[in-house]
Amino acid sequence: MKRIKIVNQSAYVLFLLLLIHSGLRAAEVSATISLYNLFSPDTDMESGIKGTVNAGGKIDVKIYEKSLNVLVYHTYITSSSSTFSGTATNYNKSSLGSGATYYPNVWNSKEIKVALGSVDRKKYDTSTIRPYPFLRSNLSLRVVITETNAQMSVCKIPGIGLIDRTGGNPLFHPKHFCHDLKNANNWATIAWLKMKQPDMSKGSDLIIAAHRGVWGDKLGDGNPENSTAALAATKEYTPILESDIMITGHNELVVIHDYNLHRLTDYSGTNRDYLFNMSWSQLSGLHLRKRNMKVTDFKLLDFGALVDLLIQNQLVLTVDIKDIRARYDKTGTCVDNCDYDPKTHGEEAGKKIKDSWMAILKKCIEIAESKNALQYIAFKVPHKYSDMLAYVPDSILSKVQFMPVIQPNRSDYLDFTDSWITEGGNRVIAYETNFKSQDDLYLKSFTRAGKTYQNFLHYVYERSGLRPGCYPEEPMGPKGIVNRWADWLIKDLRTDVRGDHYFLMTIPYGKIMVLTTDRPDIWRKISEIYSNNPH
Repeated sequence: MKRIKIVNQSAYVLFLLLLIHSGLRAAEVSATISLYNLFSPDTDMESGIKGTVNAGGKIDVKIYEKSLNVLVYHTYITSSSSTFSGTATNYNKSSLGSGATYYPNVWNSKEIKVALGSVDRKKYDTSTIRPYPFLRSNLSLRVVITETNAQMSVCKIPGIGLIDRTGGNPLFHPKHFCHDLKNANNWATIAWLKMKQPDMSKGSDLIIAAHRGVWGDKLGDGNPENSTAALAATKEYTPILESDIMITGHNELVVIHDYNLHRLTDYSGTNRDYLFNMSWSQLSGLHLRKRNMKVTDFKLLDFGALVDLLIQNQLVLTVDIKDIRARYDKTGTCVDNCDYDPKTHGEEAGKKIKDSWMAILKKCIEIAESKNALQYIAFKVPHKYSDMLAYVPDSILSKVQFMPVIQPNRSDYLDFTDSWITEGGNRVIAYETNFKSQDDLYLKSFTRAGKTYQNFLHYVYERSGLRPGCYPEEPMGPKGIVNRWADWLIKDLRTDVRGDHYFLMTIPYGKIMVLTTDRPDIWRKISEIYSNNPH
């Protein structure tokens, strides 16, 4: 509500009664806008209001630049609208005060770029910085939403994004950093917003997440995966990193894909020494190997160091938690860690696996929170949201993001997805709709609740408005791919099509997927090709 000086309690009660009777509601919030992002050619310039307006009602949105106290945007609607719409007002510059020195003589109030460009020119007059960084500043704004006999659903402002009637971004939970419009120009908000807003009108609107950084190039002679150099190189291709996190026997978190250490480090012990039985003191001195097995000077990272690198390199992270599992030989016989084998230990083993996953989740959150970095973290999750609540309270889970992972062999995949749509809500950034073969069930048409969907990717987009996604598992060199026990597996494109870049682009709704890839360099090129081909 607007701040109003109340003389006494009786006057305050009278004011509330008048306010209720008039059907008037006003909200005022602060926001931050990046001029660099506003003037980017990729910025969505759609603007307006959606809402319900009763007879004689009105929804009015005004935005002021704080330091000059000058109006920079204004629109309103006087009838209900389910699309972004709004009437602009033509203002004479002389009516807007001294802050509007460089406005055109007559300014259309929806022209926010004209207004803020003029504000930046005005700031130049008093700045001592030369050369002045035109259109590079972050500006503080005041957003005023007034509803008269009406209720706003959402407003959309270029450079700020969506605003709900409470003055926050509705794509995020109110407890999340990105919900606060003062953080609208933060790199995390910008990255997550791009992920959360797929655009089917484009020839390609892929989101690329660099799997363990940039290391898959140079025929195996690139930087080691999950090294500081591989992670720093990520920003060249994408602001989104995806890394595997494992837990030691002492409840410490390590940034690594394999439980045994020979493939990725210069560890000299046996191939049956596993990270979950070791301690960080045994691991911290190990050096990382390149894919061609050359030992480098890079050290193994713990999760805290990874969070520091996110902040340093302005990256966001999707965490792939590698829970503790049993190890099997090629015949499917358990050879190690068999108390985690559901085939022989049933529900007890299943609970141990789940508990190990949740232990990593809790520890990741604890470390990120200690560094004031929860806003940069999302978790890939194979469990229901309600399952996590038994381990971590909703008040904490609502501060991070989640990407439910639906593997191809999951028989309850639709129910699982629906549970996340219902329970997860705006805590979800996307859905990983994994598939392998062209004949996979997820790629086939189906009908649910009387509606037909082209495939599971379509279902996710239609039901949630979010992106589907997959891990396009390219074979990295002649040895193929590798599992968490560092066993090499030959890639067969007849049964696993995820390494076929162009086939993935022919899948209905594939062009809006989140792709967690070892080759962000290749996928950027593919995306560029399809971006120029709307068909």
